[in-house]
Amino acid sequence: MKNSVSYFAIIAVSGMMGSTAFAADAPASFEEKFDGVKPAVSGINGKIEAAYTYVDVDNVGDTNMGELAGSVAFPVGERFGLQFDGGVATANDFGTGFGAAVHAFWRNPDTALLGFYGDVVRYDTDFGPDVTTWRYGAEGELYLDRVSLEGFIGGDTVDAGGFNETYFSAEAMAAFYVTDDFRIHAGVGHRFDDTFGRVGAEAMLPFAGRNVALFGDGTFGDDVTTARAGLRVYFGEAGKSLKDRHRQDDPRIRLFDVFGGSFESGDDAKTPPSCGESCT
Repeated sequence: MKNSVSYFAIIAVSGMMGSTAFAADAPASFEEKFDGVKPAVSGINGKIEAAYTYVDVDNVGDTNMGELAGSVAFPVGERFGLQFDGGVATANDFGTGFGAAVHAFWRNPDTALLGFYGDVVRYDTDFGPDVTTWRYGAEGELYLDRVSLEGFIGGDTVDAGGFNETYFSAEAMAAFYVTDDFRIHAGVGHRFDDTFGRVGAEAMLPFAGRNVALFGDGTFGDDVTTARAGLRVYFGEAGKSLKDRHRQDDPRIRLFDVFGGSFESGDDAKTPPSCGESCT
């Protein structure tokens, strides 16, 4: 199964790279087509991100995870947008996860975003049953000059062997753009009956057409602590600031946020979703 998982991930990411490469040649701006009104999505665009994550789980130990993911976003008329995400992540001693997601949303880039989000992530574990998680709900953003307020509310369903459970899922985060190309953020999330804090930052590099950014973030809760660092490459209109890319182009990829929390197995022991035999 691991070979098929890897093959699927390579095909998905390669296809996304091809689509986003095409997007780089798309028209620079779609505003003229909408009589000067900013559309929900400025044009066909996307991003690819690669990251390393350190995960420390209480009573289980620590592990290292590598992640490769990408997204493609499209305008749907003037006020609506659609985005597809895909990616693969591999963690030492846990196995390989691969997933796909969809965002369908209304947005006015000057004021707010409101939409539906859904994803499915499959973990091919090195031991014990494979684990599948589904996340679904509403995501929203409010734009206040240099401040963005971002949130999610919905549910998580976990299927691991004989274990099947659904949990309330939510996140609230505030971001501040120190400059148009440097953002810091902090917030709180709740997944798998765990509440955790999140902090992070992203900085656009001043070269390569202003489409390459460095990012880092971390989560800290009762059972799980994570630290992530990576590189993000944006495709679409050249020369846009980081703030404009966030508010006019593609929403963030959430696929592998699963390690921010933990979930209770049948014996009430909290472990991460790729927990192997303890999920049964």
